[in-house]
Amino acid sequence: MKKIDLNVDIGEGFPYDRELLSYATSVNICCGEHAGSWEHTQETIEMCLSAGKRIGAHPGFGDREGMGRRIPPPSITRDPSLIAQVDRFLEACDADYVKPHGAWYNLLSGALHGPCDFRCELRVIVRDYGLPAMLLPTSPVIDTLDGMIITEGFADRRYSQDGTLVSRSDSGAILEDPDEIRYQVLDLATKVDSICLHGDNPQCLQFADLVTQTLIDSGYQIGV
Repeated sequence: MKKIDLNVDIGEGFPYDRELLSYATSVNICCGEHAGSWEHTQETIEMCLSAGKRIGAHPGFGDREGMGRRIPPPSITRDPSLIAQVDRFLEACDADYVKPHGAWYNLLSGALHGPCDFRCELRVIVRDYGLPAMLLPTSPVIDTLDGMIITEGFADRRYSQDGTLVSRSDSGAILEDPDEIRYQVLDLATKVDSICLHGDNPQCLQFADLVTQTLIDSGYQIGV
């Protein structure tokens, strides 16, 4: 039977985390810098450990106002806090992988362009901690990570022709039509290891159910 992983971004302060766990086999837990708090991160880790989920650290820029989705100013060319977030996370639990968040993810994938894409920080995390990185399969940084990759697709995000994600600020960046989501999910399932279900959308539970049922009806087993 064909198998596909479903992952969710949680621990960011949205109200759907516990319900989303019933759909996900992998969880990307906010490290408490771009959203949430360290206390909430610890609570989320405990919840996910109890549920037996594969756990990923989800570090991002400490831009709480923009929820880590804005590029750092040109004066910042290194961000050691990204590594420090994973350091602290690993003191709380044994993570299975790392998934960059927001602007860092998009810089690494080539969807955003800035004075620095902070590849060095990701390479340190992958090399020194032995954690695979969850990224788009088209991310240029993949070639530098020695195969330590979990490829990912997005059920509810529109893609550009080059395989990057359309900016959230652009009209139509978030998919809402069920038929469009079904088509995209089945296409992605043949190309990636894991499909992401966002938890910051009021319709996220309905979308999670739609994605799960679409995959099961098409002969997929949900799992790692």
